[in-house]
Order: sequence, then structure tokens, then C-alpha cells
Amino acid sequence: MPPWVIVVADDLTIRIREMLGVVAAAGGSCHVREIASELNVSERTVYRYISKLEIVGYDIRVEGGWVRSAVELGAEPGDEPGPPPPRRGESPEPAMRRLAILSLLTGGPAALGRIASYLADPIRDLGADERTVRRDLEHLESCGYVEAPGEDDAGYRLSGAFMPRFSLTFQELVSAVRALESAPEAVADPLTMASIRQKLFAAMAPCVDWAHAVRRRRYTRGRARRSDPAILARSEALEVASLEGRVVRIRYKERPEGRESVRDVEPLGLLYYWFHDMWYLVARCCTAGEMRHFRVDRIVAIAVTNRSFLYPPDFHLTCYASDMWGVYAGEPTRVRVRFFDEMNVLARLQAEIADRPLAHLSQVGEGVWELVDTVAGLSEFRTWLRTFGSSALVIEPERLRVQLVESAMRMRDMYDMRDMSSSKGGNPDVGAR
Repeated sequence: MPPWVIVVADDLTIRIREMLGVVAAAGGSCHVREIASELNVSERTVYRYISKLEIVGYDIRVEGGWVRSAVELGAEPGDEPGPPPPRRGESPEPAMRRLAILSLLTGGPAALGRIASYLADPIRDLGADERTVRRDLEHLESCGYVEAPGEDDAGYRLSGAFMPRFSLTFQELVSAVRALESAPEAVADPLTMASIRQKLFAAMAPCVDWAHAVRRRRYTRGRARRSDPAILARSEALEVASLEGRVVRIRYKERPEGRESVRDVEPLGLLYYWFHDMWYLVARCCTAGEMRHFRVDRIVAIAVTNRSFLYPPDFHLTCYASDMWGVYAGEPTRVRVRFFDEMNVLARLQAEIADRPLAHLSQVGEGVWELVDTVAGLSEFRTWLRTFGSSALVIEPERLRVQLVESAMRMRDMYDMRDMSSSKGGNPDVGAR
């Protein structure tokens, strides 16, 4: 299916022409930053101009921030590194005519003569004979952008693959990217999905490195389930505030039925943990003066303030979360645990430690496997171990062994009390809690 096309207005056609003039004056190779300065536009606008030229077949590309047009000249051996070599001259006129034709046809079908007159207007100065214009139309038709006149149709028209101009807010753009990441199976062709993601990220780049910023402001541990739309909307609002470097004022419920407090926070990212099926805001709490995690479902209200903050350049959410077992941090502790492969324990274990960079799993006996890892905070690791029951045996640290033994003893005592109550004819539920 042909790629989408964005509407090009006459003034943009003129600006694109000016951009090509700047590149030509520089010998066919010019840095995006220099072009933006010369035209008094943003670097993102320059990239948008280049994208439009690529759509209509003009040989232009960006490599390492350098705009290169026409056919590349080979570099001589021993050339010093620097800007790419210039490219042989290619007339921009065909590309300019094709862009102008697309602009005209957005207003409705037009006959060949009407198109030729439109191009010849002194405002555009793109006049050409009808044979040349017909070749341009044939090129656009072969790309799938234009449909030739039918038997009962007097003019050329845009094809059904043509997408008119539209705009997205940054929050909408982030939502679209997140939708692709959360439900990749919605797009059958993985190459198509990768192409869509690349184009969406390109829309955020290159002036600010938001494409990389988006990737580092959300971390999913395990496969996310179908979350409440209200929670997802709240998470996206917090993520956008993080990307924009804005301090957020939240009203937070300490416990499900507890008191509410108002806090100013510097949002650093969103973390999802499959074991709890919860989203957490990772932020520096201005009130407490330290890093805190806030359950998003307990954030009652959000207000983005006018105050800004500097995102820590050395903070990366993925690295921050990878050492934790769950969402609560603590002192890094080396753990050794043996697992007995009963009831598909090994398959579950391999799946649940797949994203642990320091985890090492090895077989130490028939049906016995040993996990060695470094865990930042043992509370959630201990909870996770309990779900394996007698299939998990802690080797170290000793304090974790003691905690699990004490927990098992309490459970045994609880069952003993239940059995005693049942044997005396009492209520079997007494003492079960």
C-alpha cells in the first residue's frame, strides 16, 4: 500500500525550493542546523520538507545531520572525516511540480489543462508543457497518489491512499506510540508496525531528543494486562509532564481508605509491575526531598504546574528498575535459591527472570536448578518466593532463610489451631486469620 501523503501548500512549496537552493549553494551537502538558520525555521521543519521531497521521488536524504541531494560522489581514499561529499546536481523542478500538483488536487479533481495552468502561474513559476506535466502525473499515479481520469471523469484526482494534512498534539503522539507498544498484535505485519513507530518517533525528533526520551520514561516489567482506561490516561498525562520537565501537584491517597495528602513531585517515569498489576509513578517528591514511588490508582488529582525541573541526565528508568525485584528499592543483596522442577516450575522461573540482567540460572542436579542474582530490596523477592511453596529453597542470605522459616512456622501453627478447633467441634474458621 502506498505511503501516506501530507498536503503541501503553495507557501511550503516555495520554502522547500529555498531549502534546495541553500543545499545547492553549499555544493549539494549542508547540515540541517545551517539550513534551519538560513531559512529561519526549526530543524524539525527542515526534516518535514525533506520528507515531502522524498514522497515525490526527489533524491534527497539526511545522514548524520547532513542533507545530501542528488547522486553521491565517491569519496577519495584517505579523505578526512567531516561532512558527506557533495552530490551531483539534480533539478528540483520535477519535485516542485509534483508537490504543487498534489496541493492543487487536494481541492478536488482537475483536468490536465487546469493543472498545467496552475503550474505556470507566476506565483509558482513551475510552467512546463503538457507532455512534461503528464509525465509528472504518471509518476504520481505509479506511486499510488493520483488516479487518472475514468470514462465519466474529466479530471485527475487524489487516490484513496492519500491522507490529507492533520496534526497531533504531543500527548496524542505519545498515546499512539504507546498503543503500538501495548498491543503489537494489532498490526499483523511486524515490518509495518516498525515502520509506523519509526515515523512517529521521527515526528518527535530531531530538535529535542524526545524519541529517546519517550523510550526512557516508561518501563513495563512483565506483560501489561488490560488496564483501566482512566489509569492509562492518568499515566500518559504524568509521562507527558515528565517529558516537558514540568513539576506536577498530586493529591494522593495514602491507603485505600486513608487520608489524602497534596505533594509537588518531579515525575521521572512510569513503571508497571505485572505481579501487582499496578502502574507506579517514579518521582522525586519535593515535599520529602527524596525519590518516591506512587501508585497511580491512588493519585486522586493531577495539576501540571508552571514550574519546571531539570531531568537528571544520568537517570535511566530501565537501569533504575532492573535491579529492583518489583517496585520497591533497597540495599543490593546477593541471593542464591534452589528450585525443584515440579509442576512446570522451571518454565515459569525462566519466564519471570528473563528481564533480570544479573540473574544466572544453572542446573546443579537432576531436576534441581540454582538461581543466583543481586536483588535491590528483599521484601517483594520474599513474597515472590513464597508462591513457589516447597519448590524453592533459599541458600543465602541467611536472614532471608530465617524469615521464610518463621513464616512457614506461623502457617503451621495456624493450621494446627484450625485442626484443634475442628476436633473439639468448634467453628473451623476460628484462628484461621
